[in-house]
Parts: sequence; C-alpha cells; structure tokens
Amino acid sequence: MERSLARAIEWDCTQHILKFYRYLDEKRYQELAELFADDGSWTRLNVELVGKGNILEAMRERDDWLTAHLVTNVCVDIIDDVHANTTQYITLYRHEGWKESKGPAPVVLPLGVLRHRDQLVCINGEWKFQRKTSRAIMVNRERVTIYGN
Repeated sequence: MERSLARAIEWDCTQHILKFYRYLDEKRYQELAELFADDGSWTRLNVELVGKGNILEAMRERDDWLTAHLVTNVCVDIIDDVHANTTQYITLYRHEGWKESKGPAPVVLPLGVLRHRDQLVCINGEWKFQRKTSRAIMVNRERVTIYGN
C-alpha cells in the first residue's frame, strides 16, 4: 500500500476515534451512534450493544454523568484499504449527578485508565466502527466494579 494512502487511512481512523469521545462527552448520542456500522457493536460495561438503536438506548443511563475521556497512544493497524484495527488508551474522569447549572465540576482523580480496541470498516467512503471493546487497565476500585473484557 502506498504510504500516502496509509497515512490518509490512519488520519481518518484517528479522527473517527476522536469524534467518538467528543460526542460521548458532549452527549451527542445520535451522532455517536452514526459512527457505527448498521450491525456494529460496542461492548460497554460488559454488555454487548449491537446496532445503533441499542447504543442509543444504553446512553440514557448517562444523562446525569459529566465525563471527560482523554485519548492517548492511538495506534492504527491497517488491514487493507477498507479495514483497520485500532488501539487507544483512555483516561476517564466522571462525575455522576452533576448539574451544568452548578458550573464546572471539581477535579478528582481519574475513574480509570482503559484500553480500547476497535475494528473499523470503510463503507461508501466513510469509516465506521464494526466492533468496539474496552478493558480496564487501572481503576478506582472504590467506584468501579466492572472491568471490561
């Protein structure tokens, strides 16, 4: 594969990942769901969510969460011109029950450090998540009881 094509795929996949966390933190759940293939899946908190409708339904529990997902160490492994696998590390900060009217939340220690692995597919020129999984690497065990797969 030509390096210019590989670079374009790496860029597009990285931007796709960053959009996911932006939409998640900004509660833009419809846009987040559109980042998945129609039959795409997201294993979240040990529950496999298949399809955009199930992903949207699961986002209801986040209504009173304030989150910040800090994304690092993004690695894109290109399979071919329409398939790629990615790995990225997430440092997660989360407040439950926080109201925007209270202003900024206080800074706390991270809830955890997660490793996400994704399978992406290019459909009609647009990258989509075919499968998204996460695994807790480090967690605040006082607050986290589900560690991922």
